[in-house]
Amino acid sequence: MHKRLRSLAAAGGCAVLAGWGLFLPSAAAQMDSVPDEQKDIQAWLGARGPERADLDLIDAQPFTVGTDLQLRFRVHNPTDQPLEDLQVTSRRGDSVADAAEARTEMATGDFPYYGSGMTTAPLQPGETREISFTVPSGLDAERTLAINEPGAYPLLFTLTGTLEGDAVSLAEERFVAQFSGDGPTDAGHTAAAEEAAPEEEHDEAEEPQSHDLTVVYPISANLNIVPGGLGGEELILSSDELGHELHEGGRLDKLVSTYEDHDLQGAGCVAIDPALLDTVNRMSQGYTVNSTRPAQGDRPKRLRDSWSRSSDDDKGEPGEAKNDAERWLERLRELDCFIAMPWANANASAVARANNPALLFEGLQRGNQTIERILGKAPASNILAVGSGYIDQKLPVPSLVADNSNWSGEAATFDASLGALLSQTGSKPQTVGYSNPELRYDYSKDSALSRAITGGAALSLAGGEDTVAKLPNYLDPSAAEHALAAAEDLLKSGHSRPRGISAVELQQGDPNAPTGSPFIDPAVFSEPELARVEQQARYTDELMNIVVDDPDITMTRSEFVLPLRRDLLNSLSLNNRESLGTHAAARESFSRTMEIHSNTLRDLRDSVSLIPPGNVYTRVSESSPLLIVAENGLPLPVEAKLQYDAPDGARLNTPKSVRIPAKGSITVSMTADMPKDADRTDIGLWLATPKDQTISQPITISVQTRAGIVTLYAAGIAGALVLVLATLFRLGRHRRKNHKAEK
Repeated sequence: MHKRLRSLAAAGGCAVLAGWGLFLPSAAAQMDSVPDEQKDIQAWLGARGPERADLDLIDAQPFTVGTDLQLRFRVHNPTDQPLEDLQVTSRRGDSVADAAEARTEMATGDFPYYGSGMTTAPLQPGETREISFTVPSGLDAERTLAINEPGAYPLLFTLTGTLEGDAVSLAEERFVAQFSGDGPTDAGHTAAAEEAAPEEEHDEAEEPQSHDLTVVYPISANLNIVPGGLGGEELILSSDELGHELHEGGRLDKLVSTYEDHDLQGAGCVAIDPALLDTVNRMSQGYTVNSTRPAQGDRPKRLRDSWSRSSDDDKGEPGEAKNDAERWLERLRELDCFIAMPWANANASAVARANNPALLFEGLQRGNQTIERILGKAPASNILAVGSGYIDQKLPVPSLVADNSNWSGEAATFDASLGALLSQTGSKPQTVGYSNPELRYDYSKDSALSRAITGGAALSLAGGEDTVAKLPNYLDPSAAEHALAAAEDLLKSGHSRPRGISAVELQQGDPNAPTGSPFIDPAVFSEPELARVEQQARYTDELMNIVVDDPDITMTRSEFVLPLRRDLLNSLSLNNRESLGTHAAARESFSRTMEIHSNTLRDLRDSVSLIPPGNVYTRVSESSPLLIVAENGLPLPVEAKLQYDAPDGARLNTPKSVRIPAKGSITVSMTADMPKDADRTDIGLWLATPKDQTISQPITISVQTRAGIVTLYAAGIAGALVLVLATLFRLGRHRRKNHKAEK
């Protein structure tokens, strides 16, 4: 049922260079903030040791059997010493038959066949140079790679030289190249050519059977929404990076063009991030770029405060991509197929583990509605394209997961080895949790072009069996181009036939096996992080329960807190978390978002309060009312009741409920029954929801009775009388003394 063994078989051997720890300061630093269970460096780096220099492929002509390789590299010396006696050498391995073999070669391959080499001048510290390298591949050349059959071949280029007088290996570049022959590429069948057969036997031979191919094409982006917003507020982005990606020639613009430019005959489907759709739609109506947003629940500013400082500098700048956003959405509406990703490419299992129904709906089920609302067409399937590639929780919708994982409920599967190789592409190569740790390494060691070529070659091998090819949830245009070109060739050559995403069979997980990935996931959210999200989601629900809907106010209470829920989903995004180079920054972003979220909730709750009348409230009579002001800084009314804490014998006669208007206040009148023998009583008072959930901070009011007033006045009169008598007594003594003196 599941294709578990295919990925496990790709484990192979693990060759790690000696002295690794001496050359991993940056990687080790990124591990410092990772929870203890994830600190094992093998979770990220199971193969391929460090490099002292850089060797990056920047251009390559198409690869054809019998034709010299025309390549261009960039070499760079990052050390503080010159690199001398430099030489670039070409090597190759045997052709690979599938993505699992290709991935093994990239991680631990031997590359036993040597080709030609070239020398280049010394590199001074910090120097960068581009070099061209022509590599013979035909059998008739000397020092050739000797490739005489079409197929996918692993290639290795090494940079060696001397550093401080010692001969050393400085850098290497690996990729798998698909070599075509004179005719169509025989994808998936690249072993030795079949022996010649008699012509009559050829006539009777059956044609190769075509296999189904489905290509899932994700489109997502970093949104950079400033957290802490509320319903009905303008869109504020911390930078205009998303606008630049929407601009003509930007990343998102190119991703749409790449999909448009390839005829996948119905095999392709765009997995769109609904958070990206929603954000771009809001951008098309205007937005602001600012690093912060105004504090929530602020009371009106006093006039003299406005004289002392101006807030004009805090308003930010208008975003520049309004028209680009509108144009991009129009182009998107012309595409043929859509399915949803989790909101903001959030980790679907982490969303489910928050144990919050509202967050679960927004994260995993809102997407289909968003696609239909903005693009005007229903998704082709309710399959959810989860970014992690596996799930360890039961979800309310079927998911697209790796075929070496297990799940609860229904799911569609994709080729795990192919998915892992494709995830290594782009500017943010991803270490997916379903990949074998022994074959993981710092994928950025190979250039983006090399990894894109490898991804395309791996996909071209998919013609040998039915395949769902899932491209990475954070996709780059170069990788997309190579992958879709390979898919288009498979379909045109007849090695594959198109199968729409709606025709992909759903499978039941194995109920007797653990759910999730068979391997450790270095990007998984820790238990403390998940507990924090669960707590903040619960607090968000409590905030929503404080306010009530008002027919005169368009915004509902669900819409009021919706941006806060989406902040939590943004914090669970995998866009940067799965990449070694950005993982530490993603964890910091999670903590920062959660801190802002917490502060926002506190400020909003504090904006609903009771204002005491003063230090002491004196009643003239027992029927005298106690007056107190309830204030509401929220944009929706608050339905509350007064609760109190008083000594025995004291009782407040409070209204059954108090409705505090939106952004307003109300004076509440109540009476009190006080103990007869008490001159003064202190009472704690606060606002609560009808279900006794505390809303405001408690305040203390002191109630003084009439008896207390009489006692106070009597004490005052008595004191005054004593003072007068004492004065008269002293005056009398003084006069008697004077009288005696005169005598």
